[in-house]
Formats: sequence, structure tokens, C-alpha cells
Amino acid sequence: MSVLGFLGSYFRRYWLWVLFAVAAAGLFAVATGALVVLIEPVFEEVLQTNPAEHEQTSGLVAAAGDKGNTVRSTVARLYQQVKDRLGVTEKSVVFFVPLLVIAVFTFRSLVAFISSYSFQHIGLGVTTDIRNSLYRRILEQSSRFHARHPSGELTSRIVNDIAMMQTAVSTRAVDLVQQSLTLLVLTVLLFLNNPSLAFVCAFGIPAVLFPIVRFGQGMRKTSYKSQERMADLANLVGEGARGHRVVKAFGMEDFEYRRFASATRRHLRVNLWASVLNSLSSPVIETMSVVGLSGLLVYAGLQIRSEVMSASGFIGFLFNLVWMYEPIRKLNKVNLVIQQSLAAVRRVKSLIDLPIEIADRPNAQVIPNVEADIAFESVSFAYTEQVVLKEVSLRIHKGEVVALVGPSGAGKSTLVNLLPRFFDPDSGCVRIDGIDIRDFTLESLRRLIGLVTQDTVLFNDTVRNNIAYGQETVALERIREAAAAAYADEFIMRLPQGYDTVIGESGLHLSGGQRQRLAIARALYKDAPILILDEATSQLDAESEALVQKALMNLMEGRTTLVIAHRLATVQIADRIAVLDAGRVVEEGKHRELLAGEGIYKRLYDLQFQE
Repeated sequence: MSVLGFLGSYFRRYWLWVLFAVAAAGLFAVATGALVVLIEPVFEEVLQTNPAEHEQTSGLVAAAGDKGNTVRSTVARLYQQVKDRLGVTEKSVVFFVPLLVIAVFTFRSLVAFISSYSFQHIGLGVTTDIRNSLYRRILEQSSRFHARHPSGELTSRIVNDIAMMQTAVSTRAVDLVQQSLTLLVLTVLLFLNNPSLAFVCAFGIPAVLFPIVRFGQGMRKTSYKSQERMADLANLVGEGARGHRVVKAFGMEDFEYRRFASATRRHLRVNLWASVLNSLSSPVIETMSVVGLSGLLVYAGLQIRSEVMSASGFIGFLFNLVWMYEPIRKLNKVNLVIQQSLAAVRRVKSLIDLPIEIADRPNAQVIPNVEADIAFESVSFAYTEQVVLKEVSLRIHKGEVVALVGPSGAGKSTLVNLLPRFFDPDSGCVRIDGIDIRDFTLESLRRLIGLVTQDTVLFNDTVRNNIAYGQETVALERIREAAAAAYADEFIMRLPQGYDTVIGESGLHLSGGQRQRLAIARALYKDAPILILDEATSQLDAESEALVQKALMNLMEGRTTLVIAHRLATVQIADRIAVLDAGRVVEEGKHRELLAGEGIYKRLYDLQFQE
């Protein structure tokens, strides 16, 4: 789909507003043309710049007899008919024409407001829809996508790129349509007023259009680079904010500042060049316009001296020409902004167009519950070229607690991430009750899985809403039961507003152990039949860990549980332990059985508990 097709799919939702806005813009253009037409009566009938001609009638009315200009004579007859019906005399015309100018100008202002508001409504609506579509698309993407696209880059697309598009669509679209129609009307009037003089002016149009096109092309390229540099800045800010403790611990404030300053210099250079193009475009075009106008004055002066043209006629023509400058100037600005926004549209479109790797298959079925076993069958997976899992086969019986143990990088977290389909295996499959999980809907599959990870994710919301995450109806009694089972109720009740306390971004106002217990409470509240505990007790002190272990024992009863833990004391409660190394299951058995051997598990155990 082209960029125009992409935008058109969103504009179609507002087609009635588009028609309304374009109609108002058309009336604005007609009103502007009417004001230009009234210039000649102002000078001839009100100011009487040509008394000899005015003794009979105005120049506009005299045009009624001009058989070579049908449109101009029609306008002249309509003008005279209005005067006759209103009983305008030679004395009252001095009041009539200014009042008519006021009426036309007031009407022009009204339709300008209507047109502007309509385009604002369309623009804000379209960019809001695009922003929502982009965010939804990002949410639907797999973990592999998020590994390739840093959070700072995605934030820049959602915030900065859409904001640039919003500026173009909501504030500049009105100028694009309104000024284009106005320019068209004024051009037609220019040729109707004095065709020979208009043709002389037409020779200067290519000289004005050429720099507009060239400046627009340069702005589009520069804007794309500027947005890339902005994404780099967003990444650096995100890294610095998330890793501020590491930065301080290593004394790297100056280092991070230099990285950021270097990125801002690159961004500055690109923006300065954009400013050069933006600031230079108007002076160049204005200078060329003044040169053309000067030549036109020379030509008109010769025509007036030869009595081929009247002074009042030239004044009307000149006003028409001068009024054309404003649409041309605004359209030049519109062109520059549109070129900037097109770069943003392409970047946003490229993300929205990315296929969703993890999606429901056609005719995917809803899985009501886990009735039998979970099986990993010859599963292989690689993030890029490096293979993480190599034909792993593992069966987990219903209600069984299986612990995954192994050195860092063995593939433990990757294996459990295949179960909720954060990734899909490159080969092999994962089955529940003998059915490939890819044949289930994602919603029903993930509804059956509770997850607690070592990287605690909490939201800037109340304790209540964090535990009952995503639930529309929240039962405080159930929340307190889940919190009590995670040994979190006591510290929650000590918070300023208890369960209604806002905990800050990522639970900033809580300790690491408190955050982890809230995450466990969230999994308990979900009450899913399958549990994934990825280093679920890693942030707890020894006393809290002992209490939570008791709670987890009760929770795991009757549930199918996968436990990942580097601290082997945590996995001794498992019914079975699978040891992974270099992407393969190399040992399997109970704690005592594995200790009796001389394998990897025994070596890891000795490393942790040797005196």
C-alpha cells in the first residue's frame, strides 16, 4: 500500500467531515474572488478614480457589453441587478459598496472558521486513530520484534512522528485545500480580467515553482534524518533513566553525558540544515516575485500610456495578483511541512505494515482448560543466527511441578516463553492435551497461564489495580486473599492509602522484595491452571523467601508449574528437575537422584553450597 493509500484508509472514516471541510474551503475561495472583483467598483464608484467613465457607469458594469468576455459580463450584469433591486443610486453607492465588502468579508471569515475547524477535527481524529493503530500493532508484536526495536525508538514513533503528522494534517491540510482553491479562483479571475497581462505573468510561474519543488525535496530528506536522530536521543534517555543506578555506581555520568551530547550535536546539525532550507525558501521566492512584479509594472506602464489599459483596471489586476501571493506563500510552507510529515508517515507505516509473527491461525479454537499434559516436542529456536534451543523434548504432566535448571544462557527462559507463545519455535511444536498450541486462540491460551518473572513489571497505578491487572470488576476480598498468600497484605496495609495507594512507575515507591511479592499476588489473583515462575523469589530476603515458598507450595497443588531458579534451594520442592545446557536437556530427575550423579546439577549444587 502506498503512503497515500495508507492515509486514505484513515481519512475514509471521516468522509462526511471531508466533504464539509472542502465545501467550506470552496466557499472561502469564492468569497476571496468576490473581494477581488469588488476592488474595481471601490476605486471607480466610491473613490471615482475615473470620473469621466463614472458619469455613465462603473467599469464593472460597462463590462456587461463586452461580448468577448462572457464570465466578466455575467458578473457585471449580476452586480448591476443587485444594485437595481436594492435601489442603489449614484449617491448611495458610496455606502453600498463598502457594506457589500463588509458582508462578503464577514462571510469569508465565517467559512474560513468552519473550514479550519473541520480540518482540525479530521486531522486530530486521523492522527489519533493512527497513533492507536500503531500502539496496538506494537502490543501485538512478538518478543522478537521488541528485541529488535528499542523502547526509545518505539516511543519516538508514537510520540514525535505522530505529532509531526498531526501538525501537517490538522493545521496545514486546511491551507492545502483552502489556498489551492483560492489560488485557482484568483488565477481564473486574473485571466478573465486581462488575458494578455495574465499571460505575461504566466511566464514567471516556472521560476517560482522550481525553488518550491527543490526546497521541498531537500526538506523531506533532512526531516527523515532529523527523526532518526530524535529516535537515537529517545533511546539514550531511556537507557540513562532505566540504568541510573548502574551509571552512578560506575561513575559514568560524564561518559553518558558525552554520549548524549554527541547525539544532540548530530541532531542539531540536521535541524540547522532544515532551518536553512526553511528560512531560505521564503526570501528566495519573495525576491523572485518582486523581480517579476517590477517587470510587470514596466509593461503595465507602457500599456496605460498607450491607452490600451485603464489605471483602475490595472489596479484591480494588481490587487488580484497581490492576493495570489498569500496562497502561494502558504502553499510553500505547506509543501515544506508535508515533506517533513511524509517522512514521518513512511516510518510509522513501516512499523504498522510489519507482519505480526505471533497471531491466531484461521479457525483457531478456544482451549477451555488443561485436561492432560504439556509437551515440548523436538523444539528448536534461534533469536538470530545463534541457536538457543536444539531439539528439546520435555513432557510435563498435569499438576506436576517441573524445575528448569542450568547455567546462564542455557535456554531456560526461552523454553518457557514458548508456552504462552511469546515466540514460536523454528521447528518442533508445543502441545497441550496433544494439540499444537498454535491451534488455540492466543487469548484463551494465555488466560490459562500465570507468570511471575525475575524482572518485576508493575504499573503506575494503585496496588489494587496492579494485583487485579486488566480486570474490569475487582473484588477486594479476593485481592486481599491473593496478597495474603504472597505475604504482601501486611506491608500493603501500612501504605498511606492501603490498597488504593499509587505505587509509582514500575513500583518506584516499593522495595524490591515488595515489588516481587505484588507480582506473585497478581499471579495468585489470576488463579491460572498453569504457572510459570521465572526466578519468582530472586528479590526476596531469606525470611520472606521462606514464607513465600510455603505460599507457593499451596498454590502449586493441583496446578501444572514450570519453575526457573538459579538458587537450587528453590527448586528442591519440584516433582522433577530438568537440567539444560547449551540449549539441550542433558539431565532429568529428582533432586536426590541428580545429586547422586556427577553431572551438571551436582556441579552447580556444589558451587552454591560448598563451604
